[in-house]
Amino acid sequence: MFYINSKLSFVFAIAIFVLFATSCNDEETPKPRAYFRIDIPEHNFIHYDSNSPFSFDYADYAVVSNANNADHPYWLFLDYPKFNARIYLSYSDIQGNVSQMLNDAHDLAFKHIAVANDIQQKLILIPENKVYGLYYSIKGAKVASPINFYVTDSVSHFVRGALYFNFAPQNDSLAPVINGIEKDIWQLVESLKWQEVGDE
Repeated sequence: MFYINSKLSFVFAIAIFVLFATSCNDEETPKPRAYFRIDIPEHNFIHYDSNSPFSFDYADYAVVSNANNADHPYWLFLDYPKFNARIYLSYSDIQGNVSQMLNDAHDLAFKHIAVANDIQQKLILIPENKVYGLYYSIKGAKVASPINFYVTDSVSHFVRGALYFNFAPQNDSLAPVINGIEKDIWQLVESLKWQEVGDE
């Protein structure tokens, strides 16, 4: 009986040794980076037309407010409270300086080049509304403003927009939000119309 127990103990010890030996040689598999799931609301739109030189559609989960800039009464904030994000919309009258405005918009978009992986540009051409411009999609995890754009009628009106988040950027994890807001921006651009102040 003693002999059998000793033999079983020996076999058990060998099994434990083999188990530890093989587990120590296994290579660890790196786990992919995971982010919290972000749900984007359904895209429904509201028309903005509040005694402004331009009107547009915006997502109903965003909030439009005046920037309260005395020198620029038509500058707007388009806030996304759920995502702690804001689109800054600045409006300017063109007074023979459209070339300077175009250069300034380009320079502001390319200020992010140091941390950008890529800057993609897309023309905005909506001749029926006299809306022409350029859309900048700025790629990179640390880019402060992943979307910039401007639109103009080339004669009287110029609007520039830029998306910012109110925290340190981590655009890999924010990709679903950026993509969702991008749809809102395209709706804004495609619905934008110029108007005289006071027109309904």
